Amino acid sequence: MARWFKIFAAILGALATALAAFVLTVAPVPDPEIAVPGAFGWVADPDAVAEVAKAQPSPTIAQTPAGGVPVESLPDHAYLWELERNVTGQNPPPQNQKSVGSCVSFGTARAIERTLAGQRQGAPPVRLVEEVIYGGSRVEIGGGRISGDGSIGAWAAEFVKQYGVLERAAYPGYDLRSYSESLCRDFGRLGVPDPLEPTVRRFPVKSITQVTTWDQAKQALASRYGIAISSSQGFQMQRDSRGVCGPFGRWMHCMCLDGYHRDADGTEYGHIENSWGADAHRGPVGWGNPSTAGFWARADVIDKMLRQGDSWAFSDVQGFPARLDWLLINPKERAYAAVSKATEPHHHSNR
Repeated sequence: MARWFKIFAAILGALATALAAFVLTVAPVPDPEIAVPGAFGWVADPDAVAEVAKAQPSPTIAQTPAGGVPVESLPDHAYLWELERNVTGQNPPPQNQKSVGSCVSFGTARAIERTLAGQRQGAPPVRLVEEVIYGGSRVEIGGGRISGDGSIGAWAAEFVKQYGVLERAAYPGYDLRSYSESLCRDFGRLGVPDPLEPTVRRFPVKSITQVTTWDQAKQALASRYGIAISSSQGFQMQRDSRGVCGPFGRWMHCMCLDGYHRDADGTEYGHIENSWGADAHRGPVGWGNPSTAGFWARADVIDKMLRQGDSWAFSDVQGFPARLDWLLINPKERAYAAVSKATEPHHHSNR
């Protein structure tokens, strides 16, 4: 009996080994939509957001002149990338944060660049240094409280207001003509280097304001203000025939909301520029022929993202030719024109 038991046990062992090998062989390939090709980096902190928001003269778009424009009178679309394309003949170039969790600085930089394109109509585009925004948000504003990668949208917004932004160029001791992962990590750990800070302070963003609903986002975009949008909402990587990516999964991520579109059937969409390079998303780009680095998303999805609270619009970067703060649009004119009562733009001296 013992002999037969040993034989039976050996057979069972062999079958178990074979079954395990089979399971390993036929294990399903992970859904390609789950494996995103870039890093994240947004840290959700409602208390930090509330602290920054309550300190602003205009806490939300609703408290600005742009927020007073009835939503039903807004144009059926606003494509902020066109402001640069009208000057250069090309869309703003795709950007890539690579392996660093610096998305908050990328979303903030892109939003401010869109604002600058409207503020400096006809002027060459400005490229901003994400490393400075990343380090400044984490250290100068956040006090180094985040140990790993990442930052808070409100901290980035407060940094560009209190300190400023820096245009990509070579500076004494720092070649910032192109993005550097190593410098981004260094700045994120140590803050903005002292030799750069005086130059950064020449270009503060005069006004920041929280954007918490889709209607507020449309009001800001129609007045040519880019929005850094932070949330936990993820998306598919494949765009459909209209350029739309459906909601999918969870991303702790910051991107740039830089346009909206109302379709013929009344359905509304927002355009989101990502920071994972030109080829992360696939498929047709959709309305307005934007960059391949982004995608369109349904308005109801974006509204839920905005209601997470850490999304910001930016007005009037000082040190560059400026226009009126929170400029109203005239919905009867093309290309987001100013209302007839607007006076000549004023200019700011450097701080």
